Amino acid sequence: MIIRKGTSKGADRAPFSPKKAMEIWKDIPGYVGRYQVSNLGRVKSLERKVRSKNHYTGKEFMRTVKERILQPGEYCKTGHLSVVLGRGSNGKPVHQLVMKAFIGDPPKDMEVLHLNGNPKDNRLSNLRYGSRTENILDVYWQGGRWRKLSMEDVQVIRFMLFCGMTGAQIARIHNVSDTTISNIKHGRTFGWLK
Repeated sequence: MIIRKGTSKGADRAPFSPKKAMEIWKDIPGYVGRYQVSNLGRVKSLERKVRSKNHYTGKEFMRTVKERILQPGEYCKTGHLSVVLGRGSNGKPVHQLVMKAFIGDPPKDMEVLHLNGNPKDNRLSNLRYGSRTENILDVYWQGGRWRKLSMEDVQVIRFMLFCGMTGAQIARIHNVSDTTISNIKHGRTFGWLK
């Protein structure tokens, strides 16, 4: 484990004082000796020797890959960040890497929740494990949208149904499918919202 004063850069981070925060690095499970993640939500590739092949001669040789901080990218519309760990692999969500390295694997049927609702703020202090329902409710209570519809949209849809509008009419107004309106009408979705 490496401990270093935090020097996090980036406009997409939640406000905090990097001068006061200590950055603690831990190996990412499954990538020990290759990649580490910090309690401030940064991911780095460690310096290491890798086998390469000369394109002209076909001979193999060892080269040194220098340590560097990886630049995460958005992997979904909700703004969650991911990094690619190894050539040819899919991106791994940064919030999940932080929790696995510092807390461990999630309990059954649990996922990572952002306490302040900012999916780009992957500091360990902003993350916790919770149920899918808690995650969805957190998004709504913080004024966001889980899918296309907000809590206010659902209330309006219920009122429109009460006033006698058809599901097809309401679906066109809200740019959702007829099935979505039917699910709201029969309590299959948003049943928890009273």
